[in-house]
Amino acid sequence: MASKNQTFIAYEGPSLIDGNPIVVLVQTGSSNRKTGDMVQTYILRSDLDPVTASRTGQDVSICGDCPHRGTPTDKATGQAADRTCYVTLAHGPLGKWKAYQRGAYEYATGHDKIRALGLGRMVRLGTYGDPSAVPQYIWDSLLSACDGWTSYTHGKENTDPRTHMTSADSLPQAQKAWSKGERTFRVIASLDALVRGSEVLCPASEEAGKRSTCDKCRLCSGTSSNSPKSVAIVAHGTAKRKAKALVA
Repeated sequence: MASKNQTFIAYEGPSLIDGNPIVVLVQTGSSNRKTGDMVQTYILRSDLDPVTASRTGQDVSICGDCPHRGTPTDKATGQAADRTCYVTLAHGPLGKWKAYQRGAYEYATGHDKIRALGLGRMVRLGTYGDPSAVPQYIWDSLLSACDGWTSYTHGKENTDPRTHMTSADSLPQAQKAWSKGERTFRVIASLDALVRGSEVLCPASEEAGKRSTCDKCRLCSGTSSNSPKSVAIVAHGTAKRKAKALVA
């Protein structure tokens, strides 16, 4: 097992979304207060820093059609306009990309080496980026000996409902996924929007009293979870107001 908080390159190659070059960086530990100590995975354009990719719309390679990406601009700096994604690009993603460009990370490729990164650990697929952009065999290897995982996809189709939660931004989207036997992770504008009986409030959220963390909760593991219910969370983060408007 790798030492805590080491980062490795697990994949370099074309995005399954649009064929442009991407990289998957696997960090073997975290001090994130919401998720707990989980293996983190960053899916990035390998040829563009994440802020530029956002501003120009080229983050489609790693985010697909996610509505929280915002709108591309013709500005020389900054990210996309009206971006509502909770991930702050100038923090983890940009730092990871710069270190990758400096050659700071070793490769961990092939089933055995990737498997070792998740061995006995909780794994977070898509700390930044949509797991659907990455060949499934990468995730299969990373999860093959792990203790559990969280994973979400905003893709038009959930390519592996067994692994990924389907991200939904409206009740009709969630209901469509439920009709196909998928479990959803839905951003809601308020507690009143929770569909009781079909959804539970994220236990790590402020509204639920932060009574758990992702590494202990383990609800967000697609249909592999023991729970038949889907998960919802009230819009939060730096773009809380815009996100609430989007999902309302």
